[in-house]
Amino acid sequence: MICLCLTVSLNIYLYRNRDEVKYGGHGFQYMNGYSSTDFSDYRIQNPENLVKIDTDFKLSSNYPVLDGAEACYPLYASFALNTYENLLNIEKDNEYNGTYVTFTNTIQAFYRLLNQEVDILFGARPSIEQYEMAKEMNMDLNVVPIGKEAFVFFVQEDNPIDNLTSDQIRSIYHGTITNWKEVGGKDEEIQAFQRPKNSGSQTMMEYFMKDVSLKEAKTYETIAAMEGVISKVAQYNDEKGAMGYSFRYFIEVLQQEKNVKILSVDGIYPSIENIRNGSYPLIVDVCAIYNRSNSNENVNRLMNFILSKEGQAIVEQTGYSPIGG
Repeated sequence: MICLCLTVSLNIYLYRNRDEVKYGGHGFQYMNGYSSTDFSDYRIQNPENLVKIDTDFKLSSNYPVLDGAEACYPLYASFALNTYENLLNIEKDNEYNGTYVTFTNTIQAFYRLLNQEVDILFGARPSIEQYEMAKEMNMDLNVVPIGKEAFVFFVQEDNPIDNLTSDQIRSIYHGTITNWKEVGGKDEEIQAFQRPKNSGSQTMMEYFMKDVSLKEAKTYETIAAMEGVISKVAQYNDEKGAMGYSFRYFIEVLQQEKNVKILSVDGIYPSIENIRNGSYPLIVDVCAIYNRSNSNENVNRLMNFILSKEGQAIVEQTGYSPIGG
């Protein structure tokens, strides 16, 4: 019995320390395998956890198909819940994803937008590369800010560092600063994790770096069915010296990274108040992105609702700052 327990414990340890488990993200298998976030409490089939308001605005047909970033799912699910008539009956049997309220993450959602499988994508503004892809397909994107959010940096909760300057962060991710003692912390190597190319958070990081180049991202090897052994960007892992970046909503509301703390940047903490008053230096727009040539008239009708007082109330009650501050 003792030998069996030791064997099981060893196998669990070895599994957890495989690179693709340590660095592959959270890897929930529902939502068609795209999600790294547990959306169980926010799916349209659990409407009690979404924002509900009183509104006379309703769509009865030709519902726009929605997709987007992980951190935006509760937001656009709430938009649909309040405006799509009979939505709960339509979506009730969709165990792994929705018909109109869908999720495939920022990267896949953008491809779906280009292929006209999605009407509106919710997330951060597209990357330069994504704008170029749309241009090549002769798609005129309308990128409409609908709320405000904070791009944040986080470390292990026992890290004594509480604040970094923008220049220090750029130096860390450029590779000039490599040890926490260089910024007043412990004598410990900095493990600066990045995110996959064209994800919302990686796009914001590239904008943040300005003309300072990002150092080569930490990667791991995994086996893909068609490609064989491939290299992937290592996701944040709770290990000594770790540092990562994301959006405030993902960390504070969805609570998908455990045992971490969010840093102040340039002495300002990314609280809702500091997002509202504009003092936090890394405020980003939450955007609704769609093709200007979309023939579904309900796209513009839904967008008008989102930008209305009622729509902005949903933005605020979901946990974002409305565009009016």
